[in-house]
Parts: sequence; structure tokens; C-alpha cells
Amino acid sequence: MSETKWTKEQYAAITQKDCNLLVAAAAGAGKTAVLVERIIRKITDKENPVDIDSLLVVTFTNAAATEMRERIGAAISDTIEKNQGSKNISRQLILLNKASITTIHSFCLEVIRSNFQSIEIDPGFKILDETEATLLKSETLSDLFEEIYEDAEENEDFFELLESYGGNRDDLKIQDMVMSIYSFVQSYPWPEKWLEQQIESYNFEVGNDFGETTWGRILLETSLMRLEGLRDIMNEACAKIKNAQGLEKYLSVFIEDNDNLEKLIGICKTGMNWDQLYNYVNSFEFRNLPRCGKDAEKSVQESVKKIRDELKSVINGLRDEVFFMESDEIASDLKTMYPILKCVSRLVMDFGRRYAHKKSQRASVDFNDLEHFCLNILAETDKDGNIRPTKIAQNYKDKFTEILVDEYQDSNLVQEIIINMISKKDIGSPNVFMVGDVKQSIYRFRQAKPELFLEKYNNYSIDEDSSYRKILLFKNFRSRKDVVDGINYIFKQIMSQKVGELDYNEIEELNPGAGFSPCQNEETVVGGAIELHLIETSVGDNTVLSEGSEPMDEQDFPEEDEILDNIQKEARMVANRIIELFQADKDGKKYAVYDKKLGEYRNVRFSDIVILLRTTRNWTEVFSAELANADIPVFADTGSGFFKTPEVQVVLSLLQIIDNPYQDIPLLAVLRSPIVNFSTADLTDVRLMNRNASIFEALKETAVHDTQVSKKASDFLQKLEKWRDMSLYMSTHELIWQLYNETGYFSIVGAMQDGERKQANLKILFERALQYENTSYSGLFNFISFIDKLKTNKGDMGSAKVLGENDNVVRLMSIHKSKGLEFPVVFLCGCGKKFNMQDMYKSILLHQELGFGPDFVDYKKRIKYPSIPKQAIAQKIRIETLSEEMRILYVAMTRAREKLIITGSVNNIEKSALKWLGTAQSNDNKFPPHNMLKAQNYLDWICPSVMRHKDSVILRNAAGLGVDYSGPTISDDSSWTIILADQSDIAVAKRFETDTQDREDITKWLQEKGSADSGDSHEIHRRLDWKYTYRDFAQIPSKISVTELKRYFHLNNDEDNSQLQYKTATIKKPAFLEGKKGLSPAEKGTAMHFVMQHLDFHNEDIAGQVKIMVKKELLTEIQAKSIDIMKISAFINSVIGKRMLKSVKVYREVPFNIELPYKEIYPQLPDVSDYEDKILLQGVVDCYFEEEDHIVLIDYKTDYIPYGDKQSVKEKYRLQISYYSRALEMLTLKRVKERYIYLFSTGEIVEM
Repeated sequence: MSETKWTKEQYAAITQKDCNLLVAAAAGAGKTAVLVERIIRKITDKENPVDIDSLLVVTFTNAAATEMRERIGAAISDTIEKNQGSKNISRQLILLNKASITTIHSFCLEVIRSNFQSIEIDPGFKILDETEATLLKSETLSDLFEEIYEDAEENEDFFELLESYGGNRDDLKIQDMVMSIYSFVQSYPWPEKWLEQQIESYNFEVGNDFGETTWGRILLETSLMRLEGLRDIMNEACAKIKNAQGLEKYLSVFIEDNDNLEKLIGICKTGMNWDQLYNYVNSFEFRNLPRCGKDAEKSVQESVKKIRDELKSVINGLRDEVFFMESDEIASDLKTMYPILKCVSRLVMDFGRRYAHKKSQRASVDFNDLEHFCLNILAETDKDGNIRPTKIAQNYKDKFTEILVDEYQDSNLVQEIIINMISKKDIGSPNVFMVGDVKQSIYRFRQAKPELFLEKYNNYSIDEDSSYRKILLFKNFRSRKDVVDGINYIFKQIMSQKVGELDYNEIEELNPGAGFSPCQNEETVVGGAIELHLIETSVGDNTVLSEGSEPMDEQDFPEEDEILDNIQKEARMVANRIIELFQADKDGKKYAVYDKKLGEYRNVRFSDIVILLRTTRNWTEVFSAELANADIPVFADTGSGFFKTPEVQVVLSLLQIIDNPYQDIPLLAVLRSPIVNFSTADLTDVRLMNRNASIFEALKETAVHDTQVSKKASDFLQKLEKWRDMSLYMSTHELIWQLYNETGYFSIVGAMQDGERKQANLKILFERALQYENTSYSGLFNFISFIDKLKTNKGDMGSAKVLGENDNVVRLMSIHKSKGLEFPVVFLCGCGKKFNMQDMYKSILLHQELGFGPDFVDYKKRIKYPSIPKQAIAQKIRIETLSEEMRILYVAMTRAREKLIITGSVNNIEKSALKWLGTAQSNDNKFPPHNMLKAQNYLDWICPSVMRHKDSVILRNAAGLGVDYSGPTISDDSSWTIILADQSDIAVAKRFETDTQDREDITKWLQEKGSADSGDSHEIHRRLDWKYTYRDFAQIPSKISVTELKRYFHLNNDEDNSQLQYKTATIKKPAFLEGKKGLSPAEKGTAMHFVMQHLDFHNEDIAGQVKIMVKKELLTEIQAKSIDIMKISAFINSVIGKRMLKSVKVYREVPFNIELPYKEIYPQLPDVSDYEDKILLQGVVDCYFEEEDHIVLIDYKTDYIPYGDKQSVKEKYRLQISYYSRALEMLTLKRVKERYIYLFSTGEIVEM
């Protein structure tokens, strides 16, 4: 037997016999170990041993089944070593290979293959993969709709449906609706029966009480929940009024409101019929508040008025969204919708039958069929409508002595019935062992029903002798006490039966059971408080927006700070915190974690850290980039992005043009790729060959000429023609592999950065094509169409995963993918992201118990509004969605072994803190359900809870209370560290630096190798002393502005030119962080340049023109105030200004780019004969005008220059004006005869 020390509860779960046993195993409670031990004890029982193949072990995933089989095999092997010569145990190792340790789908497949004759299915059937199933469904639906259109007269209701819900363009919305409903009903045991029952509920007779329907009951329950929450805050308001000065006149009004509220709550509880409740809600009136005296306490007055406003809002919401119709009106609406929904039901059933027929013709089944066919084999309905086992099910009853179900909380109704049909429950010998944790049920979107677990949890007994027993495993053997205490602290306040579907109390809370030995190293720190990092993302309103020319070139402008979006800000905060984990703290200690393999503490590694996100879409890319910028190695385990990878896009583009070369965008993508390697100049030549033709035709015209580009075009066209011929007789996967070899593209991407992953992506594309060709579809065109459908239907796959188990990288993954895993350090990020409630806004909502919830549409009258059933289903879905989100939060927090760090962003920390404070001040330890239902993100649950903690002074300070907080506080052992940050805290991104000790170790190793007598010494010196031939050119910019060029030469006038001078970008706090007001001189100059660019100089009303610019939002008010109208007028009336006004051709803010030899700018660089790169010089000429056959150039300066200091101006700007002149002469092919600088500060004109 195992030497593990089992807890009392674990031992009971392992040894309990002769009953249905539900084991509620909390996170980290060792449920898998318990399950394995139970199996081992059963097969090694000395009195009544069973064979391993007489047990059915059902797991949630194939990976879990494989792991279970391996663990059982290892446990049997250990038992054999301890019981030498035991034939029975040795026999179990042999039987293990055919033991039923499997997923429910694999078990269903085995049942079908063994009993195919009972459902008349081809015994050689194959399982459709997702690819072929998707194509077959699409084909079936297209055929169905085509027949409907051909027989329009017999399908008038279809066209009513199309007009009501189809939109104005096509029938794609109806197609999506049919597919969505079909997929939804597959989780029900008998889909057609469910459809018929739910549609018939709309055949509602006038005169019935709507309150007696399932929809009415749900609306009454949710309304009551909202009203009871209001009662608490109204009582609080009355108490505040009584204790406040000057608010006595308010009291009678509030008491009256409270009495009316109590009556409404009573009516909801007593079950008064719908129409009576409708009348009462719509007669609910609010008196105007009387005036208060001048001595009234303003803060209390505003507080109670907000509470009353909330009451008004809820009552008005009930009027507008729930009680806006009487029963007879509702019945009329339901009758109107009945034929349309009946049409929907018919479409879904017709589609299902046709799809089944097509599968039958191909001798195929899909994954949904596995469960339904198995159910048809094992269950039958008697004449009274009762479900009973078939004779085949009886055989399975006899075969399995016990059924063990892992992750039971994620079962659906079909799976539940299958298990019941083969269990011995109906013969009085229940034998199902179910283990799971309803707090970790997070797959409702797959139609999992946690209610199945909860029904047993609430009804099974804790009595040892019961035939239906439950055992709670509450001890957590994963996490440190710091983590466990924090999780308990949060969930005891937020999770209840109404929100979370379970009351998290002393019975449900986690009990620390992990044995972390004390760390003896005094230079390290372990464990620690849970951290909550909040970053404020709002920006100040002093930001100056400008439009027009490049920044003023007479100032040495500071570099603009990087503007980060909200995700970037949080990602950078996380990156900085990760770096801090590797650095010594203020006491010189480094963070360490316990290594189970080594059996000791060691410094934290990147591989110890995971970043969990609720959604990876749009987040992983940003987080990956920010961590990479900080030199933190990162791996993102996402389920999307495959089709967006450049290497896959290039190959798909190549396949597209092989199929049809007259596609410009794919063709350009291929030409620009390494496969053909056309430069931008080459593509320009092709386009200029024929501007009006397609790229392919222009390419053919290019190929007939005798130029270098023509040769490249000709070679490519020959290859393309060859590939097009090959596509006619080659399968798609063979063609793809041939393309990889002929183009060398597979090898090319392998040589790129991250080449291993890129090659893996190309292999996946090849395998996808091979998989596709194994279906009943074939051909390049069909494959391309299929890929397009995958993209359109969001069927993107994750890019290739080339991560090894021991790779030292930070993991980025979704919370769902982390389920079942654990990590020493967990960052739970994105907690400020709003919950996704998009499913509540579909035209038709679906619910397993409540059925259909459509919008009421009268397209003839152009009326549309959510029907009452839709309102009921929306309320139910909202509660279920938030309950699931709460469980997802629980899963995320329980992944941490040693350190949990929670991060989130808020727009305004003060406003958010005040909102959280309102929730935190609830008098009960557990928050009222209606408050939890208001949550928009995880922070709305976490922060109110933390606000009640003794460690939360900093968060209460944000709300203006701090230590003066008078709300309830909860005495708790948990520890919290709260950090509030803003943009100034992340303005400078930290970078990870290799540990000094690591560098010393490497240096020491190199010295040892270098001093050795082996041949290594010479090779080490050769490699480390190697110098790049063009190292002096490596820092030359490819592009430079005139301003930078002027600055460079100015700096080098008085300095040694032997080394290049480069300006180091500095990071400067923006004005809104420094608290500055107004514009800097540089910003004023930019505004002046903008005005000079857009003014009509012939219009004397300069001030009026500036006002128009402000009105059109071209200038801000602050910028407009900085414009000196008198100085502009002085320029216009100056000698040069008058000359400009006389010219018919005046040009302002003219950008230019010219190429310069590198030696012209950097003469000190060595001459290298084969180095021919040039530097692109760019700039903007302020103004020039033409006189006769020459040009007059004007450059105006807004910075301060002392009067009469013309000589210094000439010296300072001589080079700049020279390049401006040179550029204009190249641009216009005319001579620049005169050059002037106009100084706005003095009104002087400086001739250059």
C-alpha cells in the first residue's frame, strides 16, 4: 500500500464502498491521488479484489486519461515490488492496457463500435474531424436554403423570419442562427424533443397568468433580488438622515419610499399574479424632496439623494424592462412570435436530418453523434415516457463493478444519462464515484451543467451508511498559507448561492495543508503577502494636440514620451514587477521558491512565473512585446494567431495566386516576400509598366523587356506557370511541400529569428492540408475556401508551440488553460477588463431551461424590442455568467503555490475607490447578491473585499477616507500589499539584467578555458577578438533631419571629430505628470508654424481666422492664446511679406527628401570601396515663392534672439538654409536666388 499519509476525509473517499459517492474536492486537495489510490486499493483488496478492466474511469480530457493510466501503472508497479509473487497484481498490469480509462467520448465510441447493429450504422464508420464537419455543415445548410428559395410559395414563414431577423443584405444571420441553435441543442439528450417543447411554450393562451410561467418566475426572482438590495441602502439612508443636521424634512419622504418598497417586496414574495404586480410597479410614485435648511450637512445630503436616485433608477428599470406589459399583451406577443419560432425550429430540425443523411452517405459521424448514438444504444423510453436502460446497457451494468467520474462538475445532461444507464442505481446498488469541485466549473459555454453537481451536493448525506453520500476534501496541499488565507478572505465575502451558485463559508473554505519547510538561507525571502497592483490609466487634459509641419527646428526638442494604451501600461507594470522579483530588496534579500525536485529553496526563475489572463485576444501580443522589450523571455500559449503569422500568410498568398494569379494583394505579398524578393523599387517599375492593369498583367508586360527587373519577373512567371500545372494533378499537401523545397522558403524562415517556431507553423499548414485531403473534399480551390471560412468563423488556431518543459521563460496563458496546473508565482492580470456580456445582445437568446428568448419584431411597422421571455433569459444568463466568472476567478487564484500578484487598470482611481467603498460599507460580512451582480470586472469583487482589510489604508486613502474609514472591517489572517501606480511610475521601462554572479561565473569559466593548453584558447580569442568590417558604419542613421544635421555639425565645431556624436534619447515626464500648465516655447513655436501654414495672408482678419481654426478643432484654446497676431501682421506688412503677397505662386510647409553620400556628413569615416549606402535627408521648408524664373526662400524663427544679433543667426542657420536651397533647386529645377530668415521676436529680416 502507499505510504502517503491520508487525511481522514481522503481516507474515507478512498475506502467508502457500496454507494454513490460525491467527493467535493477543493483546489489542491489531491483528488487525482485519491482517485488513483481508490483504484489501487480496489484491485489489491485481499478479500474482494476486482480486475482493473471491470472499472470504468471517465476523465475530462485525453491528456488526463493518459496521465491517469500512467499513474495507475506506476502505482501497480510499486505494489508488485512490495508483493513479490502476487499473480493477481501482476495480472492487473497486463489488463491495464485494455482497461476503460477514457474520456466520455472514447467510451461512447467503444459502445457504438461494439453495438453498431442496434442503430443501423455502417460498422466501418469514421469520425469526421472538425475540418470536414465544418465543410459538410456549410454544404448542407447551403443546399437547404437553396431549396427553400426555389420553393418560395411553400415557405412564406421563412421569408417572414428573414425580414424579421435577417438584416438587409443577405441571409447569413439566419444561417448563423440555425447553426448556433443546432450546436446548442446537441447538449440536450433529445434535441428535436427539446425544440418542440420550447416552441410550444409560445403557444400561450390569453387569460393565463404570465407569472406562472418559467419566464415570469425568473423575472420575479431577479426583481426581488434587486429590491431587497435597495431595502438595505434605503434603511441606511434613513439612519443617515436621522443622525444628520438639517435633513429632518427628508425623513418623511424617505420613510414613505421605504414603505412602498417594502410593500413591493412583499407582493413579490407572496406570489401575487403578474397583472397586479404590473399595476403596483407602474403606480409607484416619488414625491419631490422638500428644501433643506442652509445648515444641512452637504455630504450626507448628496449621499442620501444618490441612494434615492438609485431607487428611482431600479423602479423605472422594472417599469421599462420587466413590467411593461400585462399578461394578455404578453400572450399576444408570444402568439405573434410563435409561427416565426416554429419556422426556426423546423429549419434546425431539417438541417439536422439532412446533415445526418450526408454523414450516413459518407459512413461518418461527428463528435456530437458519439454521445447521442451511445445514448440511443443504452437508453429507451417506455410507454409512460420514462427513460430506462436497454438490454445492452444491462450488459455494461454487469461488466463494471464501479464507475469513477473525474471533473464531474463539467458533465452535461447527455453524459449524466449515459452514466445512469450503466450504473446499478436502478437495481438498488449505486456504484458511481464522482469527484470534482463545483467552484471550478468553468465550462458552461460548452453547455456543462454544474447544477448536476449541485443537486447531489445539496441532497447527498454526510452519513457513512448512506447509499448516497458526499465527502468534502477541503485541505489544500498546493499553496502557502499566505495564498490560501487571501483566497478565503475574498470568496467568503463575494460567493453566495445566488452569485456563484454556492455559499462559500467555513465548510467550503480552503484549509492550508501544504508543508513548506522554513527557508534557512538568510539572504532570501519566500512567500509573502498577496499583492494588488492598480494602475491609473487616465491622462491629464493639458495634452497639446498639433497638426501640420515637423517640430520647430530651431529648438533642441525633448523626445516625446511614449504614449501607452491601457494594456501596455499594465503589461509594463507587470514587467517591472517581474524584474524586481529577481533583484535584491531593500534588505538585500532575493526572492526564492521551493523546488520539489531538488527538495530545497532556490532563486526564482522565469519558468516559475505564469501570467494568467481572462482572455488572450489582444492581450498576449501586447504583454509579449512589453516583456520582450524588458529582455524577459516569454512564451504565449494562445489558441489563435496561426493565420496571422507572416510565414503562413506568405504561403497562403502563394497558394491563392497559383489558384488565381489575378489577385493583386496576394501577388504583391508573394513578390515582396523572400520567395521572389522584389524590392519596393522593383514593384514600382512593375506598376509603372501599366498603371491601369492588374499586377499580374503588369508583371507579364514587364517580363518581355530587357532589364534586371524583367529577368526577375520572367523567372517568377515561369515558376508560377509550372506550379499552376502541378496544382492540377498534385494533392494540396504535396504541392505545399513541393513549394517549400523549390522556393527554399522553409529553410529561409528557419534562419530567421524564432526560426524553429516559424518552421513548425509551416509544418502545421502542411499537416492541415494533409488532413484536409483525407476528407471527401479535395483540390486547391476548396482548400483555400476552407481556410477563408476558418478565418471568417474565428476558427483560427494557435501558432506552433516549440516550448520545452525546461525552457526558462515566463508563461502567458488563459485562465481556462491553466486549470489543473500550478505555478510558484502567479500574476493574475487584466482584472480591470470588463466582463464579456455580448451573448446577451443576440437577436435570439437560448437557455436550456428557459428555451428561446427572441426580440419581438414587426418589420411591417418597423417595431423591434426585447420580448419578455428575452428579458427573463437575459437576466438568467447574466446571473449564470457572473457566477461562472466568479468561479473562473477562483480557479485563477488557486493556481498559485507561493506568491500571488493581482494587477488591474482603472481609468480614475478616486472614482473607482469611491464606487468600491459604497459596496464595502455593506453591514454584512458577505456582500448582498445585488451588489455582486453590479460588478463589471474582477476588481469590482476584489477591491471592495480588500477595502475592509486592515492592510487597505492606501486604497481607502484613494477614496478620501484612509484611517478614518468607519465601515465594517473583517478580522482576518490574510496579508495584503496594495500598490497604486500611475503613468509616471512606468514612464521608464526597466530592463532585465543578467545577474552579476552569473556574469562572474561565465568570466571565470572563460578564463579557465583560455588558460588551458587545449586548442580552446586560440578559438576563444579568435571569436571574441573578431571585429565587424563595417563596425564604424553600424550607427550611421539611414535617415536624418535637417535639424539633427545642424545640431550634429554645431556640436562638432568645438569637439574632436574622431568619434561620431549621437544624441541619446532621454525620457522626460510629460506636462500633465509634472503639473505644468500652458505651453513650452517649442510648443508655441509649433502652433505659430501651423497658423502660418494655413492663414490666408490676403485676409486681414487674422484673429478671426485663428478662431475658425479653434472651432474646427485644428487648434486648442491654449494654442490659440499663444499666437501673437501683431507679430504675424508685422511679417505680412514687412518688405519680404509684401513681396510674397505679390507673387502668384507661394508655397508653405513643403516637405522634402534628398539622398546624400555618407562622406559628406561623416567625412571622418574610413573609405570603404564597396560601401555605397547613402543617407536620406529630410526636412520641411517654411515658405518659398517664385519671382520670374527664380525662387525666394523664407525661413521664420519663433525662438528669442536678441535684437541686432544678425551675425550669430547667420552662423547658426547657414548650413540649414544651404540644404533647404539645395533641396528646392532639385525639387523645382529653378535657382534659389535669395534666402531670408524672418525673426518673429524682433521683426528683423536676415538675408543669408
